[in-house]
Amino acid sequence: MDPIPIVRSLVETNSVNPSLVPGAPGEAEAARVAADAMRRAGLDVVFQEAAPGRPNVIGVLEGRAPGASVMFCGHIDTVGVEGMTDPFVPTIANGRLYGRGSQDMKSGVAAMIAAAGVLAKSWSKGRLIVAAVVDEEHESIGAEALVRDWRADAAIVTEPTDLAVATAHKGFAWIEIVVRGRAAHGSRPAEGRDAILRMGRVLAALENLDRELQSNPFLRDLRAPAE
Repeated sequence: MDPIPIVRSLVETNSVNPSLVPGAPGEAEAARVAADAMRRAGLDVVFQEAAPGRPNVIGVLEGRAPGASVMFCGHIDTVGVEGMTDPFVPTIANGRLYGRGSQDMKSGVAAMIAAAGVLAKSWSKGRLIVAAVVDEEHESIGAEALVRDWRADAAIVTEPTDLAVATAHKGFAWIEIVVRGRAAHGSRPAEGRDAILRMGRVLAALENLDRELQSNPFLRDLRAPAE
């Protein structure tokens, strides 16, 4: 199965994340494009609404015999198109396809659907799950919805990695830290508690942790989340 027509159709479809760009159409039409390609690949297709009008699309290939399950996963939303010319016109030049989302990551989604189409011809054991999810560029509500209902023994995420195999990935977390102090007269500092000083200790500890992580060759080489 040729992935090029799939990625062209996906790039032609505006799926800018509405959480990033108010009024953007979101992923619904791209989900339908992906679903059509999955059906052509021989997969059974289901939709899973992660948010109103923002569906994940999941294709399933069931083997005749029981076995392990493998998931291919990628996202179909993109960031905005400000400053771009013809962002939804896929153009091939010098062996590369250009257009919004072509690298991050509609080419990866097309590749995993095309791979499933090849595997479908001889798939006999276990389950293959192909998941195209929404909202990776903002809060990953699509991935959160996916893992609530679907499980796999192994997963391959087709984010761009310059063709290098990556076995881990950097993530992110939001943490709120509150340091409480106590006011005191300048003549009696021992009766007070300096919240700024104590927050400084927190920042110093975070800096030490970062230095420790950066010194670990494995962690240092993890790729940052793609923009």
